Amino acid sequence: KQWYQRRVAITAGELKTIPNLQVIKAMQSLRSKGYVKEQFAWRHYYWYLENDGITYLRDYLHLPQEIVPSTLKRPAARTTTAVPKAKPQGGSAGPKSDDRDAYRSAEGKSVGP
Repeated sequence: KQWYQRRVAITAGELKTIPNLQVIKAMQSLRSKGYVKEQFAWRHYYWYLENDGITYLRDYLHLPQEIVPSTLKRPAARTTTAVPKAKPQGGSAGPKSDDRDAYRSAEGKSVGP
């Protein structure tokens, strides 16, 4: 049931009493039926339940409709308050056009030896 509620299938190392080969073969069987998606990376298998797999396991394990994987549950509504915007530091909030004008006027002049 824990496996079902998380929706992400068990990796072979999470259950110490079940041999890795049995887990891999069971998941390959579910994959061949289209119930899980398999991903292999860095010598580890990752299996993800598809929607058909959820239905199949619910029927196979005789679980009621109320039990759904955690990833399908909606998060509790959170009330957020607007964060007040910070006032800019310094004197004026406008752009400093004096520096730009001085740079542009110096650009046309030849500066240097």
